[in-house]
Order: sequence, then structure tokens, then C-alpha cells
Amino acid sequence: MASPTGTVTPTPGLLTLDALLHATAAEADRAAMRAGTGRPGGPITGIPALDSALGGYLACGLHVLHGAPGTGKTALALQIAASCQAPALVVTAEMAPVELARRIIARTTDTPLGDLRSGALDGPAVLALGRRAAGTVPWLAILDATQGPAPTVEDLAVALDAVRDRARRGGEHGRLALDTGALLVIDSGHAWATGLDAPGVTEYDRLNAAINGLHGLARAENVPILVTAERNRASMQSGGQNAAAGTRAWEYRAETVLDLRDDDGKDGQVGPDASTARRVTIGIHKNRHGPPMPWGHPLAWNGRVQSFRSRT
Repeated sequence: MASPTGTVTPTPGLLTLDALLHATAAEADRAAMRAGTGRPGGPITGIPALDSALGGYLACGLHVLHGAPGTGKTALALQIAASCQAPALVVTAEMAPVELARRIIARTTDTPLGDLRSGALDGPAVLALGRRAAGTVPWLAILDATQGPAPTVEDLAVALDAVRDRARRGGEHGRLALDTGALLVIDSGHAWATGLDAPGVTEYDRLNAAINGLHGLARAENVPILVTAERNRASMQSGGQNAAAGTRAWEYRAETVLDLRDDDGKDGQVGPDASTARRVTIGIHKNRHGPPMPWGHPLAWNGRVQSFRSRT
């Protein structure tokens, strides 16, 4: 860019291909090392077919999970956080942390969720199950955003660093977990953004600012961020790439757009205590790290124990 005096000043962010070659080669070396050890290059979803379609792991950046109410978005996001093989921070802006703890216990110990709520199990029994569950997800932490102003992007960065520091102090196992980075999960993006302290700002502008902030946080912290998002009214049943409510910036800024659909045609009626597994499908409507998979991958969701698995 020429200045008024005729001299050329650098343009921020402008890079020549030659300047990128060493970084590209270094990435190739890291990928080769990972291939040799079998370790993924970042947090995984724990669903092999989905991980393969995403390039092996969740890349740095924003990943959006759509779904109508009742399709299991929160349950799937929690399962991914618990299965990602890396430190994970779950920001809950809708559901009480104790309820999330129950759902994690249900899935990791194969205990019916209803039994954890109804009094069928007493405190000591639930505590014993909880300790078993905690042992399977030692690097998972929950940040409560259901009360008061929501945590800012800066707050999220501090909390994420604390989770990673806890893993660092966890010995060799924790250091191995850090080899695959870290994962931030926000449930839901709309509720979190709505809770931010921004008087006089419209919902549309608040959502766009929140999305921009998350995009910057992912780059600054080098982490993937998985955000659950409600569908807009027009796409409540059909889903698709431009289905998130409020603004299309969800999709424009995202590395991937995932869409959870209920194949039994009862979106919103599945419920967390369903006694039998439901047939659901997860589609990839946008994928910067592989081909899209809009037709989706079939899953079975057992709401009774909050577990997703592949089905044939």
C-alpha cells in the first residue's frame, strides 16, 4: 500500500506464498508424526465416521450443531466433550450444571437418567456413580452461564486456560491429553449471546458480535469451539445449512455446520428419558476439511442413558 509520500508500507496480514512455505512444511511434519503415533491432530467427536468426514478431528475454529428442540443437541455436545481425548470446557447457558452432571453420570455409568432424579438412588449411591464418571472425564469442566451476565470472550479465555493448566498439573496422562489441544463447547450459542451485558444492542447485532468474538477466540487460543444453535422457524423440521436462528453469520464463520435430525419424525418429542433408542441422523452441511455429508450418518440416541452411537 502506497503512503501519501510515495513509500510502500506493509499491509497487515499480507503474506506471500513463499512466506507460508515453512509453516506449511511444519504442519506436514506434525501430521506425519501424528500418523505415526495414531493420535489425532485435535479433539475428536468420538464417532469414527463423523471424525473421518471432518478430516480426523475438530479443526481450530467454529463448529455449529443445529437441531430442533428435543433432538439431543445438548446430549451430543456433552458426549463429544467427554470423548474428545483433550481438556474440555462446557459453557452451559441454558441447563443447570447439576443437570449436566446427571447426564454425564448417566452416559458414563449406564445409569438411567430418571433414577438420578427421582430418588430411586440415594445421595451416597449417586456420589459413588459420580466419582466413577469423573474418573472417565478428568479434564472436563463446566462453566455456569445460567445466572447473571454471561461470561465474556475474555472470561472464556481465562477459564479455558485454567482447564488446560489443570491438565498440565495432572501428570503424564494430562500432558498426553494436551497433545490434542482443547475443546470449548457452548450450549447454546444463542442463550450465551443473549446473556452478554450489552445494553441498547439489538439481538441481531449482539449475535453477530458474539460470533465474531468466538471466531477470534478460536484463533487466539488455537481451539475448536462447538456451539449448539437453535433452528430458525422456517427450518425447524427441514434443517439445512442456513438453519440457525438469528443470523447467517453462524454458518458463514463456521468450519463445519452439523445438523441433527430425528428420523422417526418426532422432533421435539424425543425427550431425555425416552425408554428406547431413537433413530437420528447427523449431517454435515458445510465442511472446510472434507466433503459435505448432507445425507448424514445414522445414529441411535438412547435418551434414557444419554448416549449416541452409530447405527447401520
